[in-house]
Amino acid sequence: MKPSIAVVICNYNKVAYLKGCLNSLWPAKKAWPAMKVFVVDNASTDGSQDMIRQHYGEWVELIALTENTGGSGGFARGMQAAVASGCEYTALLDNDILLDEDTISLLVDYLQQHDRVGVAGAKICTMDNPQKLQELGAFIDWQRFGVSTPLKGHDDTDSLPDVVNCDYVPACCLVTRTRIIENVGTFDEAHFIYWDDMDWCTRVKQAGHEIHAIRQARVRHKMGAVNATNTFSNYYFERNRLRFFAKYLSVEKFTHFAEKRCQELAQQAFFAYRKGQSTQAVSAQSALLDFAAGNWFSQPDAVLPKAEYSFINQLPKVPFYRVYGENELLCSQVVGELQKNRLPIISDNAVKKAADEVINIWVVEHLLDVDDEEGDYIIDSYFNVCPKDTLNELKTVYQAFTMIFDAVETPVFYRQLITGYQELRGFNAK
Repeated sequence: MKPSIAVVICNYNKVAYLKGCLNSLWPAKKAWPAMKVFVVDNASTDGSQDMIRQHYGEWVELIALTENTGGSGGFARGMQAAVASGCEYTALLDNDILLDEDTISLLVDYLQQHDRVGVAGAKICTMDNPQKLQELGAFIDWQRFGVSTPLKGHDDTDSLPDVVNCDYVPACCLVTRTRIIENVGTFDEAHFIYWDDMDWCTRVKQAGHEIHAIRQARVRHKMGAVNATNTFSNYYFERNRLRFFAKYLSVEKFTHFAEKRCQELAQQAFFAYRKGQSTQAVSAQSALLDFAAGNWFSQPDAVLPKAEYSFINQLPKVPFYRVYGENELLCSQVVGELQKNRLPIISDNAVKKAADEVINIWVVEHLLDVDDEEGDYIIDSYFNVCPKDTLNELKTVYQAFTMIFDAVETPVFYRQLITGYQELRGFNAK
């Protein structure tokens, strides 16, 4: 007999995706009498609540919130309902996923067989290209103060590891023992969105449990922030990144992070302005100021419109383009943008073309890290573009900009970061 499980889905204005998610969950629910399904709706205005009542009311319990509390608040409310239900296990699902029929069952079975594991997460493939991984096990990069998803972009093949012992799995699809929620608490609602599942999994690990990602359990996920028209993701990711590392870093390590963050802000300001997207830099700086002031939860005034930008417009029009570089994932992203614009791409094995017929595009992590110039144009992971013969000039201009930024802005931002750390931790940092 299958154990009891509470499935929590958080929704906000994604009625079509939510319907697909529930339809993909139904085969598992039909075969699992001890499964309770909760949909926490964050005051949607697109008819989501009526859709649930009319079409899924017999097996879905709707928790209709009166305001948008974000993914953090929605999942927190659902986790509270899961604890109150008395179910042995709890699953958290994003509303924009499609589950394989056996996904939740595989994750529960894995937890039953591995007592030391507190959270089991699914393999996440992209919905538009199910053969490509979005994630299979993710890690906190404590040295670079970020996150690492080493298998992102890999093909979904049997060569992948069966299990990844990792730092966190996203609430996109995870299963835990409900008693762990009782022990470590729910998601930190102050986040509103982003870094909440990372923070929660960190607390789970600190309580002595392991986090595993399981290859056999699969969901397909529709990512929504890639082509965003505003700075929503930029603001909340950066604000909550500061909150996360302030919670877990010592004073000494946080000062290193603060120094690095100031350097990042200089880069963001320079390249955002260069691309005509200054609001991204403004939003990132607002995230820092709100961190220092303790402005948490939803901060809609910090979300700004983002100007359209395409690196395609920075390239000359030629008959052919060739893309190369050491990072296969980055190269594939550049190729994807070229293909989206129906631009012809040739491979290294193609018939040799005349120099004026081909633009060679060298893909790198960041323009500022390039020492030996290659290709005709250089593109980095942020889609910054630079002709090879003007790269040194770009670096010279950037150095002049950082001298001013470090003299005028960095001392202020650094002080704000230390103030935020002190306030969050409740003690005076030197």
